[in-house]
This record gives sequence, C-alpha cells and structure tokens, in this order.
Amino acid sequence: MNISQKVATKATVITSTTTDEPTKTGHRYLLADICAGSLLLMVELGLLAIIIHLGLIDPHQSLRLLSDWLNYEPMASSFYSNNPLAHYAPFCWRVLTPWLVYGLTTLGLSLHGGFLLVTTIGLCGTIIVVYALLRLCGATTWQALAIAMLIQTQYVPGLLGLWNFVVTDPLSYLLLGLAFLLYWRNRPRWLMVVLALAALNRETALFAVAAFAGEQVIHRDWKRLKSYLPAYVVPGLIILTLHVAIFHVGSYNLISQVGATWSTRTGLAGRGSTQVQFGNVNAYALNIYHLTINAFGLLLPLLLLQFIHPPYVIRRPEVWIFLLVTIVQIIFAADNERLMFIAFPVVALAAWHELRWLAQCLKLPAAVIGFFLVCVQGLFLMGQFYKAVADFSFNKTVSLQEPRWLNELWLGMLMLIIVATVGAILWIVGFGIRRLYLYAQA
Repeated sequence: MNISQKVATKATVITSTTTDEPTKTGHRYLLADICAGSLLLMVELGLLAIIIHLGLIDPHQSLRLLSDWLNYEPMASSFYSNNPLAHYAPFCWRVLTPWLVYGLTTLGLSLHGGFLLVTTIGLCGTIIVVYALLRLCGATTWQALAIAMLIQTQYVPGLLGLWNFVVTDPLSYLLLGLAFLLYWRNRPRWLMVVLALAALNRETALFAVAAFAGEQVIHRDWKRLKSYLPAYVVPGLIILTLHVAIFHVGSYNLISQVGATWSTRTGLAGRGSTQVQFGNVNAYALNIYHLTINAFGLLLPLLLLQFIHPPYVIRRPEVWIFLLVTIVQIIFAADNERLMFIAFPVVALAAWHELRWLAQCLKLPAAVIGFFLVCVQGLFLMGQFYKAVADFSFNKTVSLQEPRWLNELWLGMLMLIIVATVGAILWIVGFGIRRLYLYAQA
C-alpha cells in the first residue's frame, strides 16, 4: 500500500468516526429525553390517580367545584343545545374543547369521561412541552426535568386543573406552549395552525400574537414580521368570526364586565377550592395568595430574581409582553391562579436562568437545587390534596372499592415523594457535614 492510499484510508477512518459520534450522542440524548418525558407523564397520571382516589372529580359529590362546567357541559352535549348557559358569553365562543368532547361521546365515551380525557392530555402535553422548551433553549436533561417538575407540582397542573376538569384551560395551556416552541424554532406555518386552534379554544391565543408581533416590531424585524403575518391575522379572524356567528343570551359588555369584576374584588370571599382549605379570609389577602403562591408556587422567587439579577429573560420583548398581558387579564376575571398559569412558558424560562445563576453562587449543581425545590413543593401539594377533602387518614384506601392498579399507582406516587424528600434531606445533611469537615481540616 503506497503513501497516498494510507492517507486516504486514514482520512476515511477519521471521517467515519466523526460522523458516527454525533449520531451516537444524538441517540443518547434522545433516549434521555424519552425517559424524562415518560417520567413526567407518569407523575401527572399519578396525581390524577390520587385525585380519583380522594373522590375529587366525582360529579355526584359536593366536592366538585362550582365553575365553568355549567356552561361547557351543555355545549358538549349537543351542537344545537337549547340550554341558555350554552349560549352565554364568553363561554359560547370557546368551542374547540366542547367539540372534541362531543366527538368523543359519539364514539361511546361519557360526557365527563371525554372532558377528563381532553384535560389529561392537555396537562400532560403541557408539562412535556415545558421540558422541550427548556431543552431547546440549552438546558441539560436534568435541569429541564427539574424545572418541568417544578411546573408540574404547582397548584394548577397538580390539583386544580385535574380537579376542575370540565374547562377549556388545559388545552389552551398546551397550544400556547406549542406556540412558543414553534416561534422559537422559526416555524411560521405550523404556528399559524396552532394559534388558529388556540383561537377556537380560548381568546388567550391573542396573548401569544401580541408577544410575538410585539417582539418583531420592537426589533424592527419587518422581514420576519411579514412572514409571520398570516399566523397573527388568522387567529384574530377566527375570534371575530366566532363572535359574529355565535349569538349569546343576555347582555355582554366588556366595560360593564370589567366594572363588575373590579367592584366585587373588595368583597371576594374566595374560590371554592380555597374556601375548603382556608375558610373565609380577608379578600385582599386572598387575592395576593392567588396571584403569588397559588399561581407560581416556588417559581415565584425565581421569577422575582429575574427583575434583580441577572435580568436576562425579562429583557426579551416577547417574554415581558406575554407576562404583562397575562397580569392585565386579572382585571377581567375574579379567579386568578388558573389564568396566571398561562404565563408558564416564560416563567419556566426565567426560572431556569435563575436556577443556573443560583448554582454558580452556591457552587452546587443546578439540577440538585431544582429537585430540592420540587420535593418541598410536592409536599405542599400533597397537603393541599388532603386539605381539599379534609381527610388526612390513609385508611381510606381500604374502605374504597378501587381498581388495584389505581390503588398501587397513587400509593407509589406518595412513596416516591417521601423517598425523594428523605433523600434530599440526607444529601443536604451530608453536604453540610462534608463542608464542616473541610473547614476544620483547613
């Protein structure tokens, strides 16, 4: 073999090695992402199992929340329902979820079963989209998993969204999360499809339109704005068409609605879920509770840190615009936590940046800090579950005639949270002892 053949052979080996290595690495990351998504799916289904175990979603029990289901149930029962509540604004214009449920009922599923299926898919998809968003922005597998679980153990996706399942919110969360994912991946055509579906489901699709178009206008990116214009116009036309085509009973005036909502805030006794947990408390204190702890949980301090140091995410126009319009919507509605949760895409991004900053300051892995926060918030969520039913005994499992798989699933979730919490505490104790030992040695 001459010298030229040896060089060619060596070049071939190097080329094959360099081309095979990214493939192996990509496969490894893909497997890790699949495992992380499966874990998030299992956790959400486990939370659903606990809610079923506690009887919170039973439509025949008094624990069922008095909510928008009064309007959505007759909408899903028939396309041409004579029930006045099916034609009451603004609920009558949110047609996608009721239409999906109606289609499921024609396939033999019950009305409540259809709503529960759509809600579960929406919430599971929302959490997985959070993970995908963070991975897209550069987060490691463990960092993205920690933030996604921190979102998952909030009050809305962890309890309220599954408890109050006859609503359109979960599907809206999923579609808004997909909208951010497609916008950051620069997919205007698919973004148009997702925002069109979001407009059929709820008018909050316009929040994303304001955020994305506002970011392009502020940066004077007219070329990109032109390519995204159909994705912004189509949702607006859909909402306008729904308002014109679907008539509603009663008088609906936006200004009077805002005035009525604002006037009732001073005497707001609290939502049904909070009344069960805390009773009647001060109205202003309750509003603050809804807008802070119940809306964002332990993500709140991480979000507030973004306004102090380093304000990286808040400087992005689409982030602060979306957060601002989410806050402004509170003026139009008396219930807060499930409306504030709409900001989850930008809150998750801000939390990830602050988690990395805290990791640098504390000299700890960011994922370790994130999973510790998940354990703390998970225990708080478990307390909310049992406060909701006013039953702290675990003997209830024996008395209920439940399927064995459901019994094992919710008990497994409980044991997982306990083990994770104990492990986090032992890790912190061990870390502290090691630091003291090194300090004494120095």
